[in-house]
Amino acid sequence: MSLLRRIRGWIFLNDPTWSEEKRREQVLVRRLDVFFMIYAAFSSIVKWLDQNNVQNAYVSGMQEDLHLYGNELNYFTTYFNIGYTIMIPFSVYLMNDWIRPNIWLPTAELLWGIATATFAAVHTAKQVYGIRFVVGFFEGTAWPGIMVLLLSWYTPSEAGKRIAIYEASTYIGSMWAGFLQAALYRNLNGAHGLSGWRWMFVVNAIIPIAFAGYGYIGIPGYPNRPNRWAFWLRDVDVETAQLRMKRIKRSLPKGWSWKAVKSLVTGPHNWVSPLAWAFGLLGGQGTVGTRYFNLWLKSLKNADGSKRYSVEKLNLIPVASAGISVVSLLTLMSLSDRFQVQWPFILFCLLIGLTFSSVLAVWEIPDSVRFASYFIMSIPTVFADLQIAWYGTLLAHSAEERSFMVAFGVVSMYCLNAGVPLSVWPATEAPHWRIGWKYSASCWAGAIVLFFCLVWYERNSKLLRARNAIAQDDEASANDQIESDDRFDSKTPVGEEDQPVPAPVVLRE
Repeated sequence: MSLLRRIRGWIFLNDPTWSEEKRREQVLVRRLDVFFMIYAAFSSIVKWLDQNNVQNAYVSGMQEDLHLYGNELNYFTTYFNIGYTIMIPFSVYLMNDWIRPNIWLPTAELLWGIATATFAAVHTAKQVYGIRFVVGFFEGTAWPGIMVLLLSWYTPSEAGKRIAIYEASTYIGSMWAGFLQAALYRNLNGAHGLSGWRWMFVVNAIIPIAFAGYGYIGIPGYPNRPNRWAFWLRDVDVETAQLRMKRIKRSLPKGWSWKAVKSLVTGPHNWVSPLAWAFGLLGGQGTVGTRYFNLWLKSLKNADGSKRYSVEKLNLIPVASAGISVVSLLTLMSLSDRFQVQWPFILFCLLIGLTFSSVLAVWEIPDSVRFASYFIMSIPTVFADLQIAWYGTLLAHSAEERSFMVAFGVVSMYCLNAGVPLSVWPATEAPHWRIGWKYSASCWAGAIVLFFCLVWYERNSKLLRARNAIAQDDEASANDQIESDDRFDSKTPVGEEDQPVPAPVVLRE
């Protein structure tokens, strides 16, 4: 078949070489991509805008207007993380047992949008602390919720690209935040008595409030508990989704029970979950320093002592870093889907993270090398997404355990981020942190050690499953042979097969 016909068959979902089963799967995936992934991607953009807009505001006049000359920026992150970590375990539990995700997730998005709007009226750091807590509380539903849904609908050959699209949208949100803040500062600074950074919060609030309504129909629910309002999801699509998960032996959410808790704590695989948790925690901590790129840029001076970069450039230069993250994310996640393996690409990220965080830890290097190192450190930010895709393989036996690990990992990360930056990345030490990049390099080194332990587990578990499958096949073959022998022993004696068989008696009325 010609390449053109294959492309046309993929576009119109009528490739004549496909079986009916494959055609149904392709139709399901297309519908999920069109309806669900649009919501997921746009929600990711909005989440990033509302989560990190305080960084852009800080370098765009907020610091001066609110007289923030201590570690207030770190506390803004701390209060956000406290709200975020309180919500995550409740959110995952509620989504598994009590509230359908198509109700829960968009409602939370609506509420954090409303909270974001109130930033435009703040006058003290304490007011910012309170609002950041509320925004973080409701945003705690989004990332783990979407990840659980992605692993409930997409197979290992599909999930990586969709996680990449979701996370790439995060970086697009980061890029958009830079462009948006630069444009608002240039065009609206002082309009109607509001500073440019206050206008950014107003615009940021309008977007989630307007878009949240789509989530009520765009989120599909779970294959075993589909969204009744999702008009685009047919019965045949739900049936196909359930068969796909059964085929790859991936459990769907059943709700938490004592049996699920016992399996999590006492199962033969129970050492894998804390190992994967610690691995993700170390890798995640290794990337934290990239958030402070604009603080280093703000510290740079010209020979005459004037600032090297304007407010507009402080918002625009980090856009290139986000662009590198997008390219890295889409490339590595697509390759992991293509080869249906994650660990080689995770190792690539770990080695880059260790190398260039070590370079930044030295610090006494030319500015051009620091620039390059900050940009290159954007590549391993894909680490967390590869790790989530890997969970689909390592923890395929339990949907509850997967959701627990996603939630527990994120909670742990945000708990650390609530306190660690105050001592490791204090704003008063910017741009040369005494501990920061040394801490980052040590986290990458520790993650590499745990990485090889998890690779060993994955390989051995695959060998064990293969041996069990062979044993089951041998047992089935032996049973078939026994049944065949029994049938042979019960055959009619030789010669009797030629005797006429009596005609059946037909009763008539």
